[in-house]
Amino acid sequence: MKRFLLIFPAMSAGTVQAAIALVVALGFHLTPVQAGAIEAAAAALGALYVGFRARPFEPALLTGALTAIGTLLIAYRAPHVTASLVSSANALLVAVLAGLLHANVTPVASKPAAAPPVPAPAGEAPRA
Repeated sequence: MKRFLLIFPAMSAGTVQAAIALVVALGFHLTPVQAGAIEAAAAALGALYVGFRARPFEPALLTGALTAIGTLLIAYRAPHVTASLVSSANALLVAVLAGLLHANVTPVASKPAAAPPVPAPAGEAPRA
């Protein structure tokens, strides 16, 4: 699981955001504004996670901002919406934008352990 989180930061953040949207839609009785606020915060935190785990940082920041702004616009500006509709729209946004983000970022490679020096075979001069 840890390897998946490190190798695919955009997809793992998108999966967590979609799970939060599902829980908010089905598990709690919230207003659309409350659901939008929770999911926008999850989008912002997911963007920061992807930004620190992948390069370049800008696509992660842009996709997180688009997801958060889109969710908040639906929650605050659309008339007669329910919390489940806000969550469904958020899950759709996350699915599309996480797929696009995954294609445009490269995970940050963790620093590999230094290999021990290989001794020269007997009878050969050491190489400089």
